[in-house]
Amino acid sequence: MKVGIVGCGLGGLLIGGLLAKDGFSVKIYEQLPFIGGRFTHFDYDGFKLTTGALHMIPHGSRGYLANILKKVGANVNIVDSNPDGTFLINGKEYLYNELFSILNAKDKLKAINLATKLKLKNVNKNISFGEFLEDIDLALKIGRAFTGWSLSLSPYDVPLSEILNIMDNYHKFGGPGIPIGGCKKVIDELERIILNSGGEIVKEYEVKSIEIEEDKGYIDDEEFDIVISNISPQKTQEICNIKFLNKDVEPAGGIKINIATKKGIIKHGGVLFTPECERVNGLNQVTNVDKSLAPEGWHLVMTHQALLSKNIKKEIDLGLEDIERLFKDIDYKILLIQSYFDGWPVNYVKSGISINNIISDRFYLVGDGAKPSGGIEVEGIAMGVLKVYNHIVKKYGKN
Repeated sequence: MKVGIVGCGLGGLLIGGLLAKDGFSVKIYEQLPFIGGRFTHFDYDGFKLTTGALHMIPHGSRGYLANILKKVGANVNIVDSNPDGTFLINGKEYLYNELFSILNAKDKLKAINLATKLKLKNVNKNISFGEFLEDIDLALKIGRAFTGWSLSLSPYDVPLSEILNIMDNYHKFGGPGIPIGGCKKVIDELERIILNSGGEIVKEYEVKSIEIEEDKGYIDDEEFDIVISNISPQKTQEICNIKFLNKDVEPAGGIKINIATKKGIIKHGGVLFTPECERVNGLNQVTNVDKSLAPEGWHLVMTHQALLSKNIKKEIDLGLEDIERLFKDIDYKILLIQSYFDGWPVNYVKSGISINNIISDRFYLVGDGAKPSGGIEVEGIAMGVLKVYNHIVKKYGKN
C-alpha cells in the first residue's frame, strides 16, 4: 500500500519509519530544505542549537518515543536524568519531595489535602490547574514553572484533567532523559531507517492540496491508499476537502534562550525549575550528559518560558532579566534567542485540547497539533503516532 505523508517533522518521520519497516511504500513531502521540523538542531559556533525542542525527551528511555525508536531499530542512546529535576527557591535547590518541608504549618495542611485529593482523583476535573493550586502561593508558583516548561502554558490555561493524565504517564514511565547526539541524532536515525526501507523523502516541496475519497487519497496530483498529515491541523484543513475541526484551536507559544557558560549553573542532567522567576520557567544543561553538544570546555544551557503576551520584545526582555539574576555570579554569553508562535509555535494546538488522530480509514493526523491527552511534548506526538499506526495495522495488516 502507498502512504503519503505531508510534513517531515518528528511525527511524520515516526509514522513513516514504522510503516516503512512494515513494508508500506512511504513518501514524505517537506516544505523546508531540512527535515525534523522543531525537533532537530544546527551548528552555531560549535554549539548544537535546536530548532525547537531542548535535547530532552520527557519520559527518557522508558516512554512512548523511546519505545517507537526501539521498535524501528533506531540506534539512539537515551540517558535518563537523575534527578528528574530540582526547584530553585530562595537561592537553594530542592527535590520535589523536599518542597513540603519549606511550607508554613497552615500551607502544609492545605498541601496534604490537595495531595490526598489528587491521589484519590477526588477533584473537579473541569477546573484549571491554576484554580486547583491557587490557595497555596508556593504551589501555584511551582505549577506555573511546570506547565510553562512542559506545556508552554499558564496553569490557568491547563485543565486539571490534563494534569491528571500527565501524572499517570509520569508514574508509568518516569522523568526525562537526554538523547546522546541531541535531537538531530533521533532525526538522522529515522531518516536512515525510512530510506533503507525503500521510503522516499522529498524536500522543498509545498503541498497545495489534500483530497480524500472513499477508497483513496491524493496529495496534489499523486494518488495514495493512505494520507497522513504532520502539518498543523489548521493548515491541513485549509488545503483539504474534509473539514474536521469543529472549533477554533490556538497554538501555544514560547521563548527559548540559548546560553554559553564555562562554569555551568546546574549540577545534574535534569530540569532546574525556576518558580520565582518573572518569566523563565526552567532551564537545562545538556552538556552535563553529552559534552558533544558544545565546544570543548563550554556548557550549553537552554532556558524556556511560556509566551504570556503578544509583546515579544517585552517577553524576551523579562526573560533576559531573569537570566541576569540567575547567572549573577557566573560568566555567560547569550548565543541565540528563539521565539515560537503563530506559524512556528511550540505546539500547534494547546495541551488539553484533543483532536482525533483518525479522521477516516484513509486519512490521519500526527504531530504536536494532534496529541492525545496526557502527552507532554514529543511524548504526545509519539502517543498519536502509535494510535495511528495501530489503527492502520489493524485495518490493513502489515505489507
